[in-house]
Amino acid sequence: MAIDFSRRTLLIGMGAVVTTSVLGNFGAPMSAAAAADPTTWTDIVGRFESRHEPWSVSFGPEYGTAAGGFVRDEERAAEGAFSGRLTADFSESGRYVALIKSLDHLDITKVRFKVTARNVTRVAVRLVSGGRVLRQAYAAVQPTPGTWVGVEMDRWNNIVGFSDAVTLQIQVWKEHLANAADPTGDLWVDDVQVDHLVQEQRPASLETSGLPVLLVGDADPVPLTVRATYPDREARDVTQHSRLSSSNNAVITIDRFGTLAPVAPGRAEIRIEHLGVSQAFLVEVRAPRELTPITIHDGKFRDRDSPFGFTGFNYDLFLLSYPRRALWSSLDADISLMASWGLGAIRVPLAVSLVQPAKGVFPGDVGWAGELRKRGLNTEFIKMLDHFVARAGEHGIRVIFDWHRFPTDPYDYWQGGTPADRGTGKPGTAISYLAPSSTQSGELDLADAEHRTVLFESLTWIASHYKGSPNVLGIEVPHNEPHAAYMSIQSNWRRLTEQASLAVKAGDPDRLTFAMPPAYGHDVSTAAPTWQFSNVVDANAPHHYLPNAPVPTRPDAPTRHSPWLARDIDATFAYAIPALFAPYSTSKHPVYNGEGGHYGFDSFLPDMDRVQAADYMMEAGLVQYYAAGAAGQLHWSLWHNLNDFVPFEDLFEKHYRRFSAVYSAGPVDWSGAEVAFIQNPAAVPPANGHNFAVVPFVRRALDLHLPIWHLLTDDEIIETLLTQVPSGLEQVEGMDAAFDYKAVVADRRNLDQRVRQVLERDGFDRPILWLNDAEALTTNALGSFLRKAGVAEDRRTSAHLQLVYGPQHLVVYRRSGAGGKKRIFPRVRRDGVFSLVDESGETRYRGDANTLWTRGISIDLPKWRSAILRIE
Repeated sequence: MAIDFSRRTLLIGMGAVVTTSVLGNFGAPMSAAAAADPTTWTDIVGRFESRHEPWSVSFGPEYGTAAGGFVRDEERAAEGAFSGRLTADFSESGRYVALIKSLDHLDITKVRFKVTARNVTRVAVRLVSGGRVLRQAYAAVQPTPGTWVGVEMDRWNNIVGFSDAVTLQIQVWKEHLANAADPTGDLWVDDVQVDHLVQEQRPASLETSGLPVLLVGDADPVPLTVRATYPDREARDVTQHSRLSSSNNAVITIDRFGTLAPVAPGRAEIRIEHLGVSQAFLVEVRAPRELTPITIHDGKFRDRDSPFGFTGFNYDLFLLSYPRRALWSSLDADISLMASWGLGAIRVPLAVSLVQPAKGVFPGDVGWAGELRKRGLNTEFIKMLDHFVARAGEHGIRVIFDWHRFPTDPYDYWQGGTPADRGTGKPGTAISYLAPSSTQSGELDLADAEHRTVLFESLTWIASHYKGSPNVLGIEVPHNEPHAAYMSIQSNWRRLTEQASLAVKAGDPDRLTFAMPPAYGHDVSTAAPTWQFSNVVDANAPHHYLPNAPVPTRPDAPTRHSPWLARDIDATFAYAIPALFAPYSTSKHPVYNGEGGHYGFDSFLPDMDRVQAADYMMEAGLVQYYAAGAAGQLHWSLWHNLNDFVPFEDLFEKHYRRFSAVYSAGPVDWSGAEVAFIQNPAAVPPANGHNFAVVPFVRRALDLHLPIWHLLTDDEIIETLLTQVPSGLEQVEGMDAAFDYKAVVADRRNLDQRVRQVLERDGFDRPILWLNDAEALTTNALGSFLRKAGVAEDRRTSAHLQLVYGPQHLVVYRRSGAGGKKRIFPRVRRDGVFSLVDESGETRYRGDANTLWTRGISIDLPKWRSAILRIE
């Protein structure tokens, strides 16, 4: 996926957000006169009782970048159990370090806090306004730790007060060290309070953000944030000026600061009231999970003795945020949000540079932190990654690692570079030891032995670092979306993918590896990434986006941002994903879709509102990837991006809460197919890595509601099924006993003569339908042939509907045609009496499988919508 990181929002780490307009009136509205009088509010912005409290650290990069860090310290506290300890280290470079807090455009009158220090004589407080006005103030402190001293400031640059404050910084400067021979110092801070003027007014609505899912035993409380919105001014934080209570203190409690303390599993409402406006925020408390390693048996993921499947997401912040920023506050919030959606896996794209910033230098080695620090990169990166993996596992979410970026661009901001220097001739500063030069960017080149060594060593390191962790589902190999010409050669791709897998196994022999196919991850036109899959790699992880499929492009495609996604709309919804996944139908390995979702909606559905377009695309993908046998689906979207994530967050919640249970019950089983479709994959010339030749059969199979069938290419038959047995003095070719289909449909176009001769032989004992042109195949012709061959087909259920049979669910999708009520005739594989229960909990059918098949049930679905029926 090509990434644009220029539009990242600052709204990171909020968890779930609930917005409520005026719901209650707890008192008479304030008079206009009262509302006009400013009131002083005191906000305690620094308690340091929770690691979720959103503070960050700056090492003064404009002065060469100092070292040091920030921790919550339970050895010293002025109030409560913790203080904040800011450490400064100027032994190599830099002039200051700062503890930073974002503010809400406050009209500040005073800042107060308690402080004690080591080797520091003065503390600086800097305020920054929304208009970038900057003012500073200083206070003397004792350089020996012990007694806490209260600091109170009401003027900065000798000017009383400060308007529109958006940033508060508490700083330690090199010039203020007591002992110049010791280039380090420590500052402990606690009970940071800000007085600011407000004009109290009843808000138009409240927005409450917090973690929708918490875990019993969390040692670290999680704060809830309440913001009031107004028609005539910016929203503001009113948490400490609201009444907060829990509907069930036996499940969870809350204090006046919004700090939540989970007590026992269950659900509770947090009730909020501010100046006559009320709201309820639903919180679920769960017991922490202890995961077990996922294994593979008979080509399927298994969680102990149960099938395993997953919905999931790509979490790009370890690629496009955390390399520069130690934003611990966002980690738990994002994982909690994922858990509330029911996600089972998270793909974490990484840059090799953050793990191997210099050749042969890894975390824990002397020099690793220094390589990051001198470029202004986050030296807590690995600690954050470790925390993410651990916390995700406690929520029942497994992590997949993917190498997404490499040290090949001297100007890459997220690897320590300055993009503005590109093209100036100035050498780049990013970690880029594999770049052609310090002024030239390149790409990873696996034809180059040096590049291979760096990649394989990084794979071994990360496998070793997480050796044995059940929270890691697997590692993708060789890297994200190979697309170089060298890697498009099947033998090269297969060999290097296997070598990459072996590099992982060298670090952890039991770690699962997942192959990323060539052609940007979507090549299904060749053997190596489909049926001829390597036994050294454990599963297949292609990238199939809904519109990028064997479907004709529209006439307007050249005018669109992504012309390859501007395909026929009705055809795409009707059969794109089934056609894409057809080459995996005989796979002996699990397949999951590593990237998908609403990407490309502006080219695919240009005349539709973006939220509606994304809604249709996400639902179609979740239904049809699952129907095609995918063990999982991972959505691609830039987390918290104002254009790519925020407008669609409600959709993520809606669709994943619906489909997570479907996927987690296990994938659709595509083994045991009764029908084989045999063809040469170039019966129609492939394009963009897609097999267009299979489309006619796919469309007819969907029309007839064949739940599963197998695509067999002639080269697959020759390698896996064609036998030679002696007959007299000759070897006679035939089919292996594993070729046990009831019916065969064969396309003569370009079909290998050896396969054709076997199929045309008089002794071939299976019914076969020969096609000279698959495009001429009709639904009635195929249906009649299959019925005569003893294969069940369904022409009573409308061809506009798709029936999907999972282990515990029947999913119905209207893939085409106008909406409305239709009768469906599912063939559910269940013995005895069972029920079909819809998403509202209503039982839609109770009886046996034969009665359901005979009588059917009615269902009413709009176009491109689905219904999920749980089989009980």
